[in-house]
Order: sequence, then structure tokens, then C-alpha cells
Amino acid sequence: MSIKLEGILSANVTPFKENYDLDEPGLRKLIRYQAAPEGISAIVCNAGAGEGATLTRQERVRIIEIIGEEIRNDQCIVAGIEALSTREAIDQAKEAKAAGAAAIMLTPPHVYDWSSTANPEFAIQYFHDVANAVEIPITIFHYPASTASGYSSDTAIRIAREVENVAAIKVASGANIRRYEQVLRGMRALPRRVSVLATSSLFQHFVTGADGALTGFANFAPQFCVDLYNAVKAGDLDKARRLHEINWALEAAVYKAPNVYKHSRYKVAAYFTGLLDNMIVRAPQVPVPEGEVKLIHDALEKLAMLKR
Repeated sequence: MSIKLEGILSANVTPFKENYDLDEPGLRKLIRYQAAPEGISAIVCNAGAGEGATLTRQERVRIIEIIGEEIRNDQCIVAGIEALSTREAIDQAKEAKAAGAAAIMLTPPHVYDWSSTANPEFAIQYFHDVANAVEIPITIFHYPASTASGYSSDTAIRIAREVENVAAIKVASGANIRRYEQVLRGMRALPRRVSVLATSSLFQHFVTGADGALTGFANFAPQFCVDLYNAVKAGDLDKARRLHEINWALEAAVYKAPNVYKHSRYKVAAYFTGLLDNMIVRAPQVPVPEGEVKLIHDALEKLAMLKR
């Protein structure tokens, strides 16, 4: 059950039609663009960026099937699992594996919202139960400490130590580099390799030793993510700094407070770069405010990425 989840893993958004149905042709177009650069190692679907909580079980399976038809043989699919109950999570994981996913990413269930930091036993049991039920590599989705679902670094490290299926961890720490480093150092101390993946603040995370990124930024800027990672990996920090400086305004427009709009901002950027036909999100998400749309538009215009 060995898998190496490193490099750039693109967390795709899910295109919808005007009537909110899944836009299958739009998804194919988006995936072909994301998967094109060498260095994109996986597509991560049905997760937060893909509005996974709003998808039906049938849509989740269909999305995995479509992505499997569009990616290269050297790429794989990581399926986001988001459920209220462990039984539902296990069923989703089984269906994802049958549809062609090589790994899954477990998103904390809402019971974690009752202070997961104070009660790590919920998180630990959840991972054990899913791992015992489905033989598939697992990525931990480590939420920011500012959220109720953001269990401690020690808990994340314990999960990775106890659950052999864990192959990677997505550290959603944002600019909290110290918290990310706590996780990184804890994972490096394990007797087996667990990949540590950033999601934003890519330059800072790559320089401090991340094995790559699992990020929705690759929806519209996959080559940038690959180039930045490769530059740091090659030790060319001058090039990495230049790339970071060039792209900083776009990152700042996407990764700004409030975070509740972050995944919807990915769609705005993908729309303006000509990759989506619209910016439609499913409720309970609401459209990105006009002022934020303009920030993203202007940042893309300065980078000559604007297609609309």
C-alpha cells in the first residue's frame, strides 16, 4: 500500500452549470489544464476546494471517474472524504477506491467542532476506524489551529504514528510557520516517511522543508506552483524569491480574511483565466463579494493571466 504523495497535488474546484448541476465538460477542461505541467503529481477532488460537502455520493464517484480519464499514467487521484458519520466516511472511501482513487484525504467530521483540541480521542478513533475498514493510503487534513476542527500538532503526529495507512498530511497553517514546523519535525521523527504538504504561503513552507503542496492555487496557476517548488528543491532561492515576488499580489488576494471565501476565490481566479464558464458555487456558499472579485481580477491582469 506504498504511495509517495509529493510535489504539487492540485485540489480542483468543481464546475457547476447555471442550474447547479455538475458540469462534466467543464470539469474535463479544468483537469486537463491542471494536469498538464510535469510536476503535478496528483489531483485532489471532492474536498473543500471542490465543495465536497455539497456533492452527492453519485457525483463524487462520477468526478473520480472523469478525472481518471483525463490525467496521465504517472499521476493519481486523492479523493476527499467529508462525512458526518464514520460509517458514511467508510462508504465514501470504499466507493472512491472502487472508482479509481489511489488515496483518500480525511476531512474532520463536524463532531470535531465541539473542541477537537481538548478531545483528541475522537480524531484518533476516526482514523483508526476508517483505516481498519478500507485498505487505502490516507492523507490527514490538518485544519488551522484557529478553527474548532483544528486538533493539535501532537494529535496529528500521534495519528500518523499509530495509523500505518497515513501517507501524508496537508498542513493548513497559512502563515503560522511555527505550527507547520512542529508538524514537520514530528513527522520527520517517525520511523517511516509521511509527506508534509503545504496549502498556502508556498515559498515559506517549501523553504522550511515541505515535500510539496496540496493546494487549490494550482487550479489556475499549476505551472507557477511547480516552478516554485522545483526552484526551492534545486536550491535556487534567487529564482524562488523572484517567483514569490511576482505572484505575491495574487496570493494575497486569494488567501485573505475571511477564509470562508477562500475556495470560492479559486473559482473567481479560474473564471478570469478562462478555465471556467462561470463562478457559480453551491449553497451554503455565497458568491464572492464584488470588491474581492476586483482584487483577484486586478492581480491576474498585472500577471497577464487575464482571459476575460
